[in-house]
Amino acid sequence: MFGKQLSDQGAINHQTLEEQKCQLNFELNSSGKYFAFKEQLKHAVVKIVREKYLKTTAFESLDQFQTFLSELYVYLVDQMHIALNQVAAAPTPPSCTTDEQLRLFAHEAEVSKDYKLASLYHQQRIARDQHNIQYWLDYGAFCLLLEETIKAQECFREALRLDPHHMQSLLLCGIVAVMLQHYEEAEVFFEDASCLEPSSVVVWTLSGLFYELQNNNIQAEMAFREANKLLQAQLAMARTQKGVEEREGRLGLLPWVITKELMASSRKPHFWVQGSAPEAYAAGHHLQQRVLAPGPLQRGLQQSSTLPRVPVLCLLSRPCRSALPPQFVHMALAHELLSLQGGPSCDYYLALAQTYLLKEDFSKSEECLCEAIKLDYMNPNVWAQKGHLCYLKGDLGEAKECYERTVSFVVDAAEMHFVYLRLGSIYLEEKEYGMAKQTYLLACKNSASCLTWLGVGIACYRLEEMAEAEDALAEANALNNNNAEVWAYLALVCLQVSGQPASYFSLKPHTVGWVLSATVHEPEKHLVDLSGKNRLRTVFRGKH
Repeated sequence: MFGKQLSDQGAINHQTLEEQKCQLNFELNSSGKYFAFKEQLKHAVVKIVREKYLKTTAFESLDQFQTFLSELYVYLVDQMHIALNQVAAAPTPPSCTTDEQLRLFAHEAEVSKDYKLASLYHQQRIARDQHNIQYWLDYGAFCLLLEETIKAQECFREALRLDPHHMQSLLLCGIVAVMLQHYEEAEVFFEDASCLEPSSVVVWTLSGLFYELQNNNIQAEMAFREANKLLQAQLAMARTQKGVEEREGRLGLLPWVITKELMASSRKPHFWVQGSAPEAYAAGHHLQQRVLAPGPLQRGLQQSSTLPRVPVLCLLSRPCRSALPPQFVHMALAHELLSLQGGPSCDYYLALAQTYLLKEDFSKSEECLCEAIKLDYMNPNVWAQKGHLCYLKGDLGEAKECYERTVSFVVDAAEMHFVYLRLGSIYLEEKEYGMAKQTYLLACKNSASCLTWLGVGIACYRLEEMAEAEDALAEANALNNNNAEVWAYLALVCLQVSGQPASYFSLKPHTVGWVLSATVHEPEKHLVDLSGKNRLRTVFRGKH
């Protein structure tokens, strides 16, 4: 009733307290809650009077009655204080969810565009540890996704307050200052970051983009030149380290390769039986020269594992992309395009496709992904992104093919969790419950959440594996006990097993009947579409 007044801070005078007390008494009496509380306490008080004071007869005088009431009142108030102190001093039970799981749940809610739930998970992380810088940065990036720039600025400044020398906090504060058109303040943040980490390619690249946005070409050129110099030094060091590792790897594999060749040649009698030791030595020396020679295979491996030539694509990874303003994204992609020799790369088209997908420009995103596939057909991230695009467009058949291709690669895509989730939902939609179960189990093994275990539970329920369905739904309920769909499927499992749903969960019996009725008549419409936002809503709406 008075939460808003308390949140405004400030002292509350005596008159306001009296008014609140009168309003509270009026609400308690008018709503009938006072009478309900009185009836609940009556039996407990009568029991105390009889057992503690051994009073079972009437009082002889009014004074005796008043004295007894005073003693009883003091005793009850003391007991109330003792009980309240015990509750307040009780240790908080440990949560069953870890911080990493809360981050995953928040990301799931973001992807499904349930921003209210995502905000709740971010706030829970901060409530657990208000001194964790990464929690504030994640919440600030989420606020930028919702275009709540002021709120994001507060989060980033709180992170910077916790550690004034935290480079990522400085950069994000500078980015938000650019979005708010506070350019002088942004320049201070970028300069502080460059002084703090003078060897960071990302810092100098962002500084160059900022100066270019201000049409300060001299400062921009200096920043980009410094970033390029640092990048070339890093690439040279990486190539040197890579060459050393390759030589060590070839030398380490040499005895095994020679032994394998000689064992294969042992089937020819003339090599071992008729051949002499010098001939064997010569054959081994020839094989050694052939293994160590940089043949086409070695050259192909070296060419396929080249490192990126410019630093701006690292700015377009998922954590940074949501925080970068559109001007920075466009300039970063423009610099990437200009710096490439021989045309745009697969990484360029993939980053551009992700940018268009955030804007829900599906046609341009599809064009970029087609170009990326032409350049690197075996890139799992490209196929995963194309699957997400087809899924959002409603082309589930094409999305299924792309997701299955992504899963078949030896190297996993960047975010396999959502590939498994959406592929499992497609299998459920197409009634391939066995494949859905296996896909959701892979998701649980990779990164378990309420949605992954819910998918396992639904698949097992459709396969009539009620014991496994109950176990999976129990796991889902342990991770999130506010998911209505989990409770509904627990109701269905209970109906199938025991026929007594009211004793198993908190739904009303007639509500469970409506769930069962909907399952019998239109099961796929109401209970299988995991991707829809109206899950089970049509079952419960208008039934009460």
